[in-house]
Amino acid sequence: MQSGFFALHSRTDPMTSATRRTFTKGLAASTALAATGLPAVAQPARRLTVGIQGTPRSLEPLREFSNVAWRVGYNIFEGLLGIDYKNGLAVVPGLAESHRRISPSMMEFTLKDGVRFHDGEIMTSEDVAFSFGPERMTGERAPGRAIANVFVGTISRVEAIDRRTVRVVTRTTDPLLEQRLAGWGAQVISKKAFLAAASYEAWERSPVGTGPFRVKEFRIDERCLLEAHAGYHGGKPPVGEVLFRVLPELAARMNALAAGEADIVTEVSLDQVRNVEAMTDRHVVGGPILNFRALVFDKAHPQLVDPRVRRALSHAIDRKAIVDSLYAGRTVARATQMHPAFGALNDPTRPGTAYDPDLARKLLAEAGYKGQPIPYRTHASYYTQQVQTAQILVEMWRQVGINVDLQVRENWQQIFDTASPRGIRDWSNSILFQDPVGSLTRLYGAAGSVQNVSKEWSNAPFNETARVLETSLDLAERKRAFARLLDIYETEDPPGCALHDLVMFYAKKRSVNWTPYPVESMDFGPGNLTVGA
Repeated sequence: MQSGFFALHSRTDPMTSATRRTFTKGLAASTALAATGLPAVAQPARRLTVGIQGTPRSLEPLREFSNVAWRVGYNIFEGLLGIDYKNGLAVVPGLAESHRRISPSMMEFTLKDGVRFHDGEIMTSEDVAFSFGPERMTGERAPGRAIANVFVGTISRVEAIDRRTVRVVTRTTDPLLEQRLAGWGAQVISKKAFLAAASYEAWERSPVGTGPFRVKEFRIDERCLLEAHAGYHGGKPPVGEVLFRVLPELAARMNALAAGEADIVTEVSLDQVRNVEAMTDRHVVGGPILNFRALVFDKAHPQLVDPRVRRALSHAIDRKAIVDSLYAGRTVARATQMHPAFGALNDPTRPGTAYDPDLARKLLAEAGYKGQPIPYRTHASYYTQQVQTAQILVEMWRQVGINVDLQVRENWQQIFDTASPRGIRDWSNSILFQDPVGSLTRLYGAAGSVQNVSKEWSNAPFNETARVLETSLDLAERKRAFARLLDIYETEDPPGCALHDLVMFYAKKRSVNWTPYPVESMDFGPGNLTVGA
């Protein structure tokens, strides 16, 4: 699906992760070389350099899910199924060449023959079963258990039937099993390499998958260097190396692009378009992605206990003004977590928490709010136009009488720190499945990070209704469940609010023929990248 993506030309108009902190404690920022059993093979000399705002803390998919993790990990790992982002987000074969449903709770997959891991070993059904097994994913003490529960928690076990056949068994009916197996958390890793790693921390720095690139060097918050996988089953990678180089400030990324030190840079604001176009052989691409830019409210803060104050925060936001002033109208304002990607569950008539400053003032008066300060922690440079958005929000809240203390932080650890009371924070909610289960219940449900990790909010009726949405095969029942969840999200007990579709603009050399997808991932594999001289 390419709707909403575009190349930008010169204009005169201006322009979470929550789990990073919890799941990566103690991970050292050190270098590791990927082990490889392959002989030296001549690779294209070309290195593609990508200027990014930060690295993940871990390269193991079951230890971190974040914008920066998806960006890098897409090139290292693959799953049984995949998503064709250029053709309507269709589920397509991945490491499995075919699959069939045996029963409502069992699906059988036939693996592609001859797929090699980065270490040269041939992938078999044992690797697939191990990837979903107790040592890595499902055991009580498995390091990936928490994130696995969020993404593939309906899977009970994966059985190796023969060398090229596996069966996936779910705990209950799962209308989204194929999408789960095409998404994050379902990547297949090498059993042999996992068990041979010196420690789990060493594995996190240099995991072994089947993707077009393997890990050559990883230094947290500095760089991640990937090397072409000579035995890649999908064809020869188009470049010899991909370097993700950390340049936290946009100005530094822009300078690197201008100087030829970067081929692509991320998180470009629209006010930089004319500067990019003035450079030789440079332009801007990208647009809105399948992700709600959102806010989260910590229900434990004394001023946010009353849901009427949280509702007032949302009703005070003029989302269209933000979209028009910061993004020149090139994204979509969202007053709730409703999206066309949800297909039959999408209800475009639902108003959500529409801009209504008078209602916001009324709710504040009813709640007895007297102007006590509410902290709002934002990151200095993680999302496009992040600080600018925060400043506008603070002013909108001031206009209805809400006293918000804006606190700009340098990292997510500081944002989630509980040493002082938390109030409001920034977030983004990726739509990983084309269904509200892929965003709303995945993130705010019982296994989601808001309840299970950062512990900013919980709601028993929400969790009960979420189970219906996650397991029912009846469309009418699922529609009712989704509507009920949104009633809670918007009005009864808001855990936060949506703002607009997250945008991702990239500036790049025109000689780099690369297509951004409507997701956070950056695909540098065969078929999506060619590089000129």
